[in-house]
Amino acid sequence: MKNNSYDTDEDGKLVVNPAQAKIVKRLYEEFLSGKTVDYIKRIFEREGIKNWDGSTKWQSTTLLSMLVNEKYKGDAILQKSYTADFLTKKRVVNNGEIQKFYVEEDHEAIVEPRIWECVQLEIKRRKKYMKEHGTNSYSRRTESNAFASKVVCGNCGKVFARKGWRSSTGVDRKVWQCSERYKVKGVMGCGNRHVEESTLEKVFVMAWNAVVESREDFMEHWDKQTRGDDLLVAYRAMRFIEFVRETEPMEKMEIDFMLKTVDHIRVCEDGNLVIIFLEGTEIQCRNEDV
Repeated sequence: MKNNSYDTDEDGKLVVNPAQAKIVKRLYEEFLSGKTVDYIKRIFEREGIKNWDGSTKWQSTTLLSMLVNEKYKGDAILQKSYTADFLTKKRVVNNGEIQKFYVEEDHEAIVEPRIWECVQLEIKRRKKYMKEHGTNSYSRRTESNAFASKVVCGNCGKVFARKGWRSSTGVDRKVWQCSERYKVKGVMGCGNRHVEESTLEKVFVMAWNAVVESREDFMEHWDKQTRGDDLLVAYRAMRFIEFVRETEPMEKMEIDFMLKTVDHIRVCEDGNLVIIFLEGTEIQCRNEDV
């Protein structure tokens, strides 16, 4: 899919296309709000947002390539491809056959360089998270499965998986248990306890309300983080300051808000549930208190 978020002027210089630049900025904002490219793809298609070809069909791979494209922060890599055959004019990808040149501030940026760098750090963070917790996806069908890959075992560190249980009275329940519990059919693996999905929702609400109610106690720490060297941590802290100033204690979990605030929920065998927020704050609750 051709990327036309820039036009060219009479001198061949790149000029921002205002309408398409809004889509690029929206993509970066949604990604840093905890959404995956698969989820953003469905949002764009549901809202009828047109891509560069005029279609409302998006590809996750296209969105990911946009997130790592240095063009959007105003830089350029020259000679990404080259003419391999001057008779046929065939161009091929430059995999080191000839020298590339990186040019900073080559043209007007669509995304602030700081935001672009935060996205690169977030991509790396998610890859590390998946490797550490033994999952091949950062999220899956978020609209109907908000906690996918976000519930982590306090014993073995692997992610929990959602199961559908039906009680003897015919009541259906959604519960989460360690993915290592029955990895081998019929053989008990990890012995950690399961947790109800409704409990996870309530625990998030309790934890967030605890942060909001104690916001002044966190402000000095967040303010210090905003001045630190880690751009992603600084960004998270700045956003948390905005969140706690804009929101009141909540009664019910909102999926998109949970995504942009929670790193994961750790389930401990002793009944404790620990909510780890993206800027590092940890709030502990007991299952029995929910």
